[in-house]
This record gives sequence, C-alpha cells and structure tokens, in this order.
Amino acid sequence: MKGSTFKKPSNNPSVLKIAQIWRIICFLSMSTSLGLLLVTKGWEAIDKNQIYIKGAIHTPREEILAAMKLNLPKAILEINPKQIEENIHRDLSVQAVSVNRRLAPLSIEVKVVERIPKAFALRRGKNGQEKGMIDEKGYWIPIFKSAQSKAPLLELIIDGWSQQNQKLISIILRNEQKLGSQLKRIIFKPNGNIVLQTADFLFIYLGNNPAVLKQQIKSIKQLSKSLPHELIQSSSTILDLKNHLKPKLFLPEEIDLSK
Repeated sequence: MKGSTFKKPSNNPSVLKIAQIWRIICFLSMSTSLGLLLVTKGWEAIDKNQIYIKGAIHTPREEILAAMKLNLPKAILEINPKQIEENIHRDLSVQAVSVNRRLAPLSIEVKVVERIPKAFALRRGKNGQEKGMIDEKGYWIPIFKSAQSKAPLLELIIDGWSQQNQKLISIILRNEQKLGSQLKRIIFKPNGNIVLQTADFLFIYLGNNPAVLKQQIKSIKQLSKSLPHELIQSSSTILDLKNHLKPKLFLPEEIDLSK
C-alpha cells in the first residue's frame, strides 16, 4: 500500500504575492464594511428600549437607567461607557458593572454583578429608619419598593448600620463560625457600644474597643463550650465581655438592658 502524499506549500514568489494581495483585499473589504456600519449606525439615536440590562436581581431596571444619567434619545457614539460605569458605581451598591456599545443591533448592554445579601440591616436616614441589606463586607444594599418581593429570606439582622461600622461588621461576619452558636443580631448603640445576640446568649456586651474584638469572639466560643448546658439552653443569659479577660454573666433582671 502506497503511503499518502502531501503537497508542500508552494514557495513560488508569484503564488505568495497573489495570496498576499487577496489578504489585503479581504482586510480592506472588512475595514470598509465596518467603516460604513460605523458611519451609518454610529450617529443613530437610541432610546431606553435599546438598553439591555443583565445580572440585576435586586436592583430594578428603572433605578439602573436613572443611575446611568443619559439624556435619551442620544447617538450611540456620543455615549461614554466608562462614564456610565462610574455613574452606576457611585449611585448604586453594585460589586461590578460593565457597559458596552453595540452597532448591530444598535444597543447598549449593561452587565451588573450585584452584592450578595448576607443580612437585613437598619440605619438612620434623613427620613427616619431605613431598611436594607448588607453583604459579607458590610456594604449597604438598598431594598427598592418595586423589588421587595425578590428580597431574600435572611435571619441575621444588623441594627444601627453606618459606614463607620462597616469594617466592624465585616470582622464579625468573617468570624461568625467562631462564635460557637448561631448569630442572630448585631446591634450598634448610639454611644458606640456593640451588642450581639446569638442562639446561646440573649445579649453579649462587647463595649466599643475594636482592638479586642477578635479576642472577644474567641472568648464567646470558649464560654459557650464551658458553661453549664442548662444555663446556655435557656437563651436568657447575658454575657458582659467588655473586659474579655474578666467575663461576667447576668440574667435579664440583674442588668439595665437599655445600655
């Protein structure tokens, strides 16, 4: 049986020159086509119906359109994707956003990566108490009225959120598994004191010294393991850990709960 024969590419200068010419023609044809598309479509105006938003679950379309700050209709070449990304980042609590212009079909594509809610949160706003959510890094996530039905079911509550407390919230959430029992509530008092509620303790007073927060969390787990089971199971024990080296236990009637 004869072996298969393969033809080697021709090294004939004439053949190579013709191939090069065809490549140039194809390139020029494509460039011309793209140029014509840019000229004919690039200055056509688009409206909000030609804006496609992907990835938004908790943020309504109307809120994203408002955050884009576009005066529509507007020619697509006059739209600056980077500026829109900055506008959305500034006005909405999203983790990431990308904006792209499309000539065929003529449109704007907005891809949003939302923050993943970890807990419900309460904060003091201009018009009183505001309800929202936070992610694992403590970033505030608003709950829009038109998207309330899509809000997830979350058991943990952050009471007294502020940007100043964001880092402390993040530290507590990162170390949640070290508490020894389920974390139910994080409370920030007006005086700066931090109070926790867990499945084991009615209240845990941590004070307002962030420098010892991680040591306090370790102490909570140790106490959850060492205290009598009957005392823990009642879920009415109050733990004072402002001095984590000298923890104190109380019952509700033995302490002023307003502090």
